[in-house]
Amino acid sequence: MKNMVYKLIKNNIFTKSMVNVIEERMSIIYPGNKEKVVDVTLKEILKIIIINILVVSIILLYGKTNIFYVFMSFMIMYMLSKNKVYSKFNMLDIKLLKQFEKFLQDVRFKFKYDGMIDEALQEALQNSDYEMYLQGNLLLESLNDKESDSYTYVDIAPNSFFMTFYALCVTVKRYGDKIKNDKSLFIMNLSFLKDDINTEILKREKINAMFMGLTGIIVIPLFAIKSICIWGIRNIPQLTDYYNGVIGKLTIVIITVITLIIFNIVMKLKYPIDFDNNKSLWIKELLDIKWVDELIMQHISKNYKKYYRMDMFLKSIVYKYNVKEFLICRIFKSIGTFILSTVLIISMGIHKIGILGVGISVLLIACVTICTYNYEYMMLLIREKLLKISREEEIVRFQSVILILMYMDRVSIEVILEWLERFAIVFKNNIERIADTLVYKGIKVFDDAKDDVAFLPFERLMDCFIASDRIGIEKSFSDILSDRAYYVEKHKQENDLIINNKALIAKFISFIPICIVICFVLVIPFVYQGLRQIQSFTLI
Repeated sequence: MKNMVYKLIKNNIFTKSMVNVIEERMSIIYPGNKEKVVDVTLKEILKIIIINILVVSIILLYGKTNIFYVFMSFMIMYMLSKNKVYSKFNMLDIKLLKQFEKFLQDVRFKFKYDGMIDEALQEALQNSDYEMYLQGNLLLESLNDKESDSYTYVDIAPNSFFMTFYALCVTVKRYGDKIKNDKSLFIMNLSFLKDDINTEILKREKINAMFMGLTGIIVIPLFAIKSICIWGIRNIPQLTDYYNGVIGKLTIVIITVITLIIFNIVMKLKYPIDFDNNKSLWIKELLDIKWVDELIMQHISKNYKKYYRMDMFLKSIVYKYNVKEFLICRIFKSIGTFILSTVLIISMGIHKIGILGVGISVLLIACVTICTYNYEYMMLLIREKLLKISREEEIVRFQSVILILMYMDRVSIEVILEWLERFAIVFKNNIERIADTLVYKGIKVFDDAKDDVAFLPFERLMDCFIASDRIGIEKSFSDILSDRAYYVEKHKQENDLIINNKALIAKFISFIPICIVICFVLVIPFVYQGLRQIQSFTLI
């Protein structure tokens, strides 16, 4: 019965995309346990369906089959569904990080006694919670699988912390542990990793606390619109023309669209960018149509320079779509918006006013379509800003990887770059370019990277690579431990400031919908009707 319901929901055109998003994430959290993945996915999707049915019922109970309230109900369904899914992902991530922290303590304790990484991992797994037990087994399998390389684990690791731990285990198995200043490098790096995980847990929990209730503040004003209209008409029957007329209908649409935009901005401020890495199935299906693919390629070929720059930009922000997929996403969303806005504006009856009404209708449809086409790009600019905020965090991650590798025998610049490439998000494009051109450009490639990025911590890292050509890797990176301590402390202080600024922006814009509803649905109609009555009394 359960499998039948799951297949039905997964193959349904309305729920297929969301099921795939949840299932993909659950497969990372619960690797190797298909039954658990199906159970969690089904439970979450059923919760979302029930919530959406209740929302639609409440709105349509008041608004009936009015197309504008149907439009509003679909937008609310989208917002509540996305919030529910992201909240679940975030909760599971925090839960897994806490389990991982405990697991690292156990590994550290076991490794101190016999220095055997396999035994330490196996013993630590016995005391692990369920999610961590699955992750630990997967990590052990990857470590012991001689046929697969470390790139295999990159695709299945839940986050960069697991990748760092995997890098630690690989180096210990391959090169053995090293003792520096009477300290085990493995134990020292394990302590650094544990501190980083603690910082991440505290950061996420603080963000959850600071953003608590904002989704409700954003969405609830939409539920109040119909109630205000009913109350207003009961008190002043003349307001019927306002609320049920062109202005009232246009107000509903504008408020809904503004609410949707604000909601998406708040989601981007609250949650990690990797939550938004799932490709839409309909884009792949569209590109599988031969004539659509050919049209897109012809358009890109005619504007090659423009789309080459766009492709470089998409790679620099580690976006989920390539330039072809991004272009088709923009075009078809614009076409969908054009059709929807045409239907809504015809339903408003603006075109019936006369030539002026037709002109206004065409202008509104054109503006909405153009805004939709550029909306995706504006969201990318926000993503770019958020990525820049996390640049220092990525430098700390690079330093952690270098600390793991720098003391190992026979390690080379190429090996270090290979590992950095796997960890990179913000600087992924730059590290890939360095790795690809190092063979024929030599050390000059690091100077070029400094000019491209123009970020001091990254420049200092590149200087170390340049120096390693003359004095060796260990000496050139000798200051990295003190640098890392400085950047970690600096990042902790900046984290608080960044979170506070994000929360301040989110709280400010979250109250915009309720202010618009009060102003344009409650205050202005009553003032407008009051002025009309005063005018009629004056004429009498």
